[in-house]
Amino acid sequence: MNKKTISILTYLLTLGLGVFLIAWSLNGLNSADITKIKYAVSKARFELLIPILIMGFISHWSRAVRWRYLMEPLGIKPKLSNTFFAVMIGYLANMAFPRLGEVMKCTLLARYEKVPADKLIGTIIAERIFDVICLLLIFLITFLVQIDFANELFGKLQNNPQQANNSSNSTLPWVLGTILLLITLLFIFRHRIAALPMWLKIRQTLKNMLSGLMSFRTMQNKGGFILHTAIIWAMYLSMIVLGFQSIRETAGLAWEAGLSVLSFGSVGMIVTPGGLGAYTGLVEKIISLYGIEKAICVAISWVIWLVPTGIIVLGGAASFLLLPFFNRKPNDQTR
Repeated sequence: MNKKTISILTYLLTLGLGVFLIAWSLNGLNSADITKIKYAVSKARFELLIPILIMGFISHWSRAVRWRYLMEPLGIKPKLSNTFFAVMIGYLANMAFPRLGEVMKCTLLARYEKVPADKLIGTIIAERIFDVICLLLIFLITFLVQIDFANELFGKLQNNPQQANNSSNSTLPWVLGTILLLITLLFIFRHRIAALPMWLKIRQTLKNMLSGLMSFRTMQNKGGFILHTAIIWAMYLSMIVLGFQSIRETAGLAWEAGLSVLSFGSVGMIVTPGGLGAYTGLVEKIISLYGIEKAICVAISWVIWLVPTGIIVLGGAASFLLLPFFNRKPNDQTR
């Protein structure tokens, strides 16, 4: 089975998973829940869509600026407009087929800026590494600012806090023993493992990741890179909190709940194309932990997902038209 067939099957599997998750989420709704959803949406504050849309485009613009910073050590300085259009088209392509957007970003920018596309691949890897680091930090912050809430949640899941402590204490030696056994086996068979093709691929991937991280050392504008990284994630969080404000029943949720949605929802965006089904399902479960009824959780999860998705669809489609327009040659403009 070739790579193309595997990619197609993987896409169909993740797309099917997204459709299944949507059907599973909506299947538990009765007529009363549907009525509540319709009422909540009818009373929504649609005027908040304007600042949410602005924040969405600011985050994508900052991502384009940040990508240019990663290209500077390579001697590549593309026009910001071309970089932004490539970013938007890449997002749109990822919704259709995972990872296609990364290829299109590099291909389009290489075409219009006359630079080698393979040089841009390393910057994409570096960008993803920094995003993973940021996501891990957000998970940590989410837990630290809601320690009491997390402890209460775990207590409810266990129904008996004392039993939960005893269970964790009895499980810990087994976990540590398993880890120690795995480390021992890896050490004993290290030479055989090093010769495996899979290990060679892993080593190459780790080298690429390391080279991507090293590009930060040679970057001229490190402060600007960090600033725009903060802007990207701050805009994501602000869009979620404003989404809460758009529906009366969730207007009382604070930024702590927004952090929970941002951290866990980001995982949902990876599972299926464009987060279809997975994002709304995870957001629905997270918001329900804050005492919001199921019908409203479904409504707000779709609001929070649809608005950024609409930004990508509209922005990506417009970028397809604007990219060749902004790069017309003088004789094309005269004609």
